[in-house]
Amino acid sequence: MKRILVTGGLGFIGSNFVDAMISRTEVTVLDDLSSGRLANASQHLKNPKFRFIRGSILDPGKIDEAIAGADAVVHLAAVVSVARSIEEPLLVHRVNVEGTLNVLESCSKHSVEKVIFASSAAVYGNGLILPFKEDSRSNPSNLYGATKEAGEAYVNAYGETHGLKTVILRLMNVYGPGSSPGPYAGVMTKFAEGLLIGRPLTVYGDGEQTRDFVHVSDVAGAIANALQIDRAIGHTFNIGTGMPSTINKLATIFSNMGKSKSEIHHVPPKHGEVRASYANIKKAMKVLGYRPKVSLEKGIESFMQWYKEEKLLEKPFDDEVRTSI
Repeated sequence: MKRILVTGGLGFIGSNFVDAMISRTEVTVLDDLSSGRLANASQHLKNPKFRFIRGSILDPGKIDEAIAGADAVVHLAAVVSVARSIEEPLLVHRVNVEGTLNVLESCSKHSVEKVIFASSAAVYGNGLILPFKEDSRSNPSNLYGATKEAGEAYVNAYGETHGLKTVILRLMNVYGPGSSPGPYAGVMTKFAEGLLIGRPLTVYGDGEQTRDFVHVSDVAGAIANALQIDRAIGHTFNIGTGMPSTINKLATIFSNMGKSKSEIHHVPPKHGEVRASYANIKKAMKVLGYRPKVSLEKGIESFMQWYKEEKLLEKPFDDEVRTSI
């Protein structure tokens, strides 16, 4: 691919993917800075192969501007918080469903060669046989998962009715450098913050709920492979490690990293939370040549080092005014 558009390319996964791709191809990023940060692209701003357009996927005109000349689109822009989907369901629907429809329509209009859609393990929900396989019945247990399921349906429909060459990647629980802080931050970021300031690590419920934690560098590699491999077209792939980890295990790893062990504090479970989640990744390994390389322990160690450095730097331009996603 000579030129790609990455929606949400200044966000957590997007910026890591851009870092991995900028030496290989021209990259345009469309991001409205609602959760993405210019700091994530500071090293690329003077690179002639990099172009940034500030705009929302709810604005078809901005998508058309960004997509012009693109051979492929990696659609990552989304509201990714389960909690926010409960608090602001109409906003999350607009961004994750209507925004995806806008992107697909622009891809069709501009004859884009390939579209990669970032979906989520949240489409599986509860009550399914583990590990999840791509042909397992979708049963989202929260509004976020429902919006991702709807996004997948639109992606598949555009593949059938408009001939778009699409690939769906169902991402498990992604972590690593660049993850977003704030009230909707993921468990890794919240544990890192607790460890750094010396407060208890909060675990919801009994902590025996399982997740498939996959490092962002492995996810970036999977997206790159999906762009290159034509036999992936029309398929859906789980992207994780294929190994479950309990939240208790995660908390223990973080707790043991401090000079003195941090206290682990249990609180009532969250409403709508999935109990058990991890992926069967055999299809991605076979078709995409995907191989997760970063172990949970090593990944957490490097993530914690990055988080400490970020807190020490406290970049002033991280506090930009952020508009709707």
